[in-house]
Amino acid sequence: MERRTEKILVFIALIAAAVGLRLYFQVIPNFAPIAAVALFAGFYFSNRWFAVLVPIGAMVISDQFIGGYQPFLMAVVYSFLILPAFLGSPLRKILQDRGAMTTTLSLVGCSLTSSLLFFVATNFACWLVSSWYPRSLAGLWQCYVAAIPFFRYTLMGDLFFAGVLFGGYALFHAKTTATTLNRVSVD
Repeated sequence: MERRTEKILVFIALIAAAVGLRLYFQVIPNFAPIAAVALFAGFYFSNRWFAVLVPIGAMVISDQFIGGYQPFLMAVVYSFLILPAFLGSPLRKILQDRGAMTTTLSLVGCSLTSSLLFFVATNFACWLVSSWYPRSLAGLWQCYVAAIPFFRYTLMGDLFFAGVLFGGYALFHAKTTATTLNRVSVD
């Protein structure tokens, strides 16, 4: 298969999978594949803007079914869900040059960083634009404390989906490499 066709198929598959899984798991708050898909897209696609279109496309399509919310808060959510796409390129360099332990730790580190930044930014934005919490440090603290159960689901979702994506890619890559080596040795 031509490399360009492969990239387009992966692009479409990532968006479709992210939309489907986000809709399927919407009953579990914040347990979504979007950040993991963004991280994988940043890893897989050398063009950063192409990688950024994956989480944006998945969010725009799935939000048509789930619904929207306060525009400023949506902008913050979208912004911090595309952030992992920018971590994917440095992650690609690490994964190419390091062993399995460093690779795993780097992937977990990028995923946790994305989750933490998402938590901090989106809850700050929620506190800033909503009337749910007083405009004070105590109100901001209340907002973050109230969001901890959701953060747990964010962490679980980001780590789970990143593990599935990167693990699946590693298995596929190992299988295709082994098949190519076997074919070369037989010829």
